Amino acid sequence: MDNVPLPKTGRLWKSKADLFRPFRTAAANAAADKEHRTHPASASPISLLYDPSNLPEREEPNLRELNSALRALVDVFPDVQPEVFREMLISISEESRLQVVTEHLLTKKAKWVQSRYRTTGKTTPSKPGKSSREPSRGARSDPPLADEDLFRSEDYKKAVKQVFYQEFNSLSKSTIRGVLAEQNFSYTLSRPVLQQVAARSWRFSFGQFWSRRSGHDPTDIRSHPFIVWQNDQEPFVRRTGSLELDHELYELFALPFVTQKRQDRARADFEIATALNDTEAEEAEALFDCECCYSSVSFERVAVCDDACHLLCLDCIQRTVNEALYGQGWSRAANLDHATVRCFASEDCSGNIPQDLVRRALTQGVDNTDIWNDFQARVTNEALLQSRLPFQRCPFCDYAEVQEYPRPRLRHPLAIWSHIASRAPPAIQIMFLSFFTFLTLFTIPCSILGMTVYILISLIPPLNRIFRQSVTRLQKHRRPPKFTCRHPDCRRTSCIKCTARWTDPHSCFESEKTSLRTAIETASSQAIKRTCPKCLLSFVKASGCNKMVCNCGYTMCYVCRSEITSKEGYGHFCQHFRVNGGRCGECERCDLYGDEDEQAVIRRAGEEAERLWREREEGHAGKGEMYTSLY
Repeated sequence: MDNVPLPKTGRLWKSKADLFRPFRTAAANAAADKEHRTHPASASPISLLYDPSNLPEREEPNLRELNSALRALVDVFPDVQPEVFREMLISISEESRLQVVTEHLLTKKAKWVQSRYRTTGKTTPSKPGKSSREPSRGARSDPPLADEDLFRSEDYKKAVKQVFYQEFNSLSKSTIRGVLAEQNFSYTLSRPVLQQVAARSWRFSFGQFWSRRSGHDPTDIRSHPFIVWQNDQEPFVRRTGSLELDHELYELFALPFVTQKRQDRARADFEIATALNDTEAEEAEALFDCECCYSSVSFERVAVCDDACHLLCLDCIQRTVNEALYGQGWSRAANLDHATVRCFASEDCSGNIPQDLVRRALTQGVDNTDIWNDFQARVTNEALLQSRLPFQRCPFCDYAEVQEYPRPRLRHPLAIWSHIASRAPPAIQIMFLSFFTFLTLFTIPCSILGMTVYILISLIPPLNRIFRQSVTRLQKHRRPPKFTCRHPDCRRTSCIKCTARWTDPHSCFESEKTSLRTAIETASSQAIKRTCPKCLLSFVKASGCNKMVCNCGYTMCYVCRSEITSKEGYGHFCQHFRVNGGRCGECERCDLYGDEDEQAVIRRAGEEAERLWREREEGHAGKGEMYTSLY
């Protein structure tokens, strides 16, 4: 029993009695939630919950072929948005669709793309539970094609529709389908948009007021219809009929709670164990005095240097490393030769603290290695600078590689003659013999001149330095400009010449203002575009009313994205007369000619795009400065 029977909701507003549907639905949900919390075992005789250990379902052959073609097109045309490829692959027959799409893009790229270009380093929205510190240490390389951009299976589409129909039961089905069409049926991307649309709906406002009176908040994750809580502590995901959607819901809602709860439990257990151990050690008179802060600690919280066996507590080691990293005590505390911390006891000591004890002090109580990684990166960086070796550094993290250029090598004369004798035609051999005989008359002067130049280059440092710099410059010119970082948390590709993010095709020293302008324009157009849920055609209203008619005949509202039937027509919009314009005070219907504060939406999208762009480029300017200067 993998599929859960879901109640079907009919069209809204068939009769006047439908006005009270939000109140009935909210009351029914509150009663069902209360019944489930009171009697969780009697909710269902069979547990229909998602198991995170389940293997992912295999893709259908046609879907696998479409996604393979989509990945190939993204690799060939990385500057084009994936939605262009999806539209072209769907509209072309299965036979040689990849070749046909490639030919169309090579011959008529502007016609198909229509300014839908991909910004450099475009990232997907992060899911909850991600560490906020991870991007500062060098964010992972962006995948060439995110999971949200792939073709979705029919099971996933049906399941995500049913989930949204239950989660946002105050919205019409056409509105939900319109948002799903805009976001490629992605649950993660569609849910924030639907929350914004539902917050502006008066039906949602009445339903929310009713649900709050009954103790049920629809904006709370705990009230999600497919999240089941066991004793209000551990969340589980109900099966939706699609294993892919089940896994997405688990990572979006359940996994952050489980991870945080596990970390809190581990931290609490460590504190209890430490307190109990200190109490037992104090009763047994087995405490040791730290030779830095002179506090009494147990044996498990003591480190010993490798010279005079000074006893130092782990808290003092952690404070010393923090001061060395983020203060002024680096030269006194760090030992670059052993990549560890010097002994800082009150007595003079030339010993060091072993690395395993330093790591234990920096990671005690929590599963966090950020400080230890920062310390290791700082030690490695200082050691590289002191070595004076030529190395190539990744501009996005602390990874570096030593540049080992091959030394110039002279071939032996016999090897040159063997090469000419074995591969050159007879005419070339005769010419070479004649030329070699002619050069024998000048052997002694040439040898003397060569020895003189070699002696001058070897004995005079400026000439030797100029010669080596010329050879190095020639080798750098012949070396490919593409540098790939091998750090497991980075793996980005950059340009050696301009240290910018590598994109195909790449041009060095691209204007940052042009790059930022492209990012802001793309984000602004994505924020105001609409997509027909029937034919998946994207469009933006330039002028006119908010009743939009697609080429396929589908009619929808530009404001709320809901379907407008032929019977409803312009009755979907407000019919009351307003002298000074503004919002109607007699009804909550959409405006026929209103833009729904489109400029504010564009500005918010532009500021968010600028913030993401500055995070990628490691910029330090204030928020909204460049956006204000550009627009």
